[in-house]
Amino acid sequence: MSRIKELSAQADKLGNAAGSSNPSQPTQRKQQIGALVVQYKQISTALTPLAKQGILLDLYQNNLSTWGSTLRSRRLVEIKGLLVRLAFLAFVIAIVIVASRLWERAVYRYVQERRRRYQLLLLRKFVLWFVIAIIVAFAFASRLGSVVPFAGLITAGVAVALQNVILAIVGYFFLIGRFGIRVGDRVQIGDVTGGVIDIGLVRMHLMELRGGDYVPTGRVVAFSNSIVFQPTSGLFKQIPGTDFQWHEITLALSPDTDYSSVKERLLKVVEGVLKDYSEELERQYRVMQSSLFSPSTEGLRPKAQLRFTLSAVEVVIRYPVDRQQAAEIDERVTRELLKNLQREPKLMLVSSGSPGIQVRTNLAAA
Repeated sequence: MSRIKELSAQADKLGNAAGSSNPSQPTQRKQQIGALVVQYKQISTALTPLAKQGILLDLYQNNLSTWGSTLRSRRLVEIKGLLVRLAFLAFVIAIVIVASRLWERAVYRYVQERRRRYQLLLLRKFVLWFVIAIIVAFAFASRLGSVVPFAGLITAGVAVALQNVILAIVGYFFLIGRFGIRVGDRVQIGDVTGGVIDIGLVRMHLMELRGGDYVPTGRVVAFSNSIVFQPTSGLFKQIPGTDFQWHEITLALSPDTDYSSVKERLLKVVEGVLKDYSEELERQYRVMQSSLFSPSTEGLRPKAQLRFTLSAVEVVIRYPVDRQQAAEIDERVTRELLKNLQREPKLMLVSSGSPGIQVRTNLAAA
């Protein structure tokens, strides 16, 4: 536009100088005007599309201004909606936390058993965090249909990757159940016997015990809680409130022994020894009866069984002992049996490379 103005000014100037007396000037002015016309046409040819582009740019500018205003207003609406959603989310989470606190107070007030209280408080934590996670997920999910497939894929992946961990966590709730185990219990898992010293969410730890008196070996054994789902490894636990075992003593007697009377004779000897400990054994038997188990009506009494071989008559006597006094009872039973063997009619032990009396200890009431 500036160039067109210049050309217009030059044309006006040449027009004003048309009255000059110089005969050569009309020819020069004609040439100059012709040159101005050519330049004017060139500039006007370029000016037309530029003017169109200017109109489009003005439209674009107006559109952009309109879009900017729309985005600013929409941003305010979205911010307000987000603040409202966050406020509602905080309100719902506060309600859940208050309910959790009421749960905790109710447990401390109405549940007196420490183990049951611990289980309910642990369950409260799991429920609290699970509910909070669900609330947060649904609060920020704009479309439920897009969340469900994603959540399904994530859940499947986690289930496959953490299969053993999930089994251990589920097994934990079986272990702390009503008939589960607790710290201090004596249990047997496979070939390992030990006292429970810790029950974690994923695994438990046992203090290994060995021998008839269950002496600690100083080693700690760790087992995954998923042991409760493995059919090959049994979990044996002493009945709560009891601490007795069944011991077995075998006497290999001469084949010519009067087996019709030897069974009752030896059984009376063992019963005489156990009379001094019958009160404690009866108490433990009553504890068994008060549980959901159905123990034998014979009670904790010694039992004798005869086994005949080619070289001897074996008398197998099984008798209950209190674990704390097991060594003392075994010694007294063995001593009294040996004395009784020397009484008339005497009973002869068979010596076949192995001791005539063999004592075996089993984890009973497990």
